[in-house]
Amino acid sequence: MKKKQTQKSILKDIDRLLTQQTVVILNAVDAKLEKTRKEFKQEINKLRISIDKFVGFYTKQEQEFTIMKEHLKRLEARVVNLEAKLT
Repeated sequence: MKKKQTQKSILKDIDRLLTQQTVVILNAVDAKLEKTRKEFKQEINKLRISIDKFVGFYTKQEQEFTIMKEHLKRLEARVVNLEAKLT
């Protein structure tokens, strides 16, 4: 009878130790995942900032191109007008 109680006691101790070990491992994994999540979030924010800058630059270039195109049309019209006056 005493042997069974000792075995039960040992099994309970093993179960308790395994539970503690599991908690420690899960906490370590959770901490690592949280750190990775924060790093990932920072990288996403950096990427978002870079994309915003690129879109801003592209928009500005597109606006400047449109202005230059209109300016070129006016210059072409003036050239045509001057050619007409010369002939």
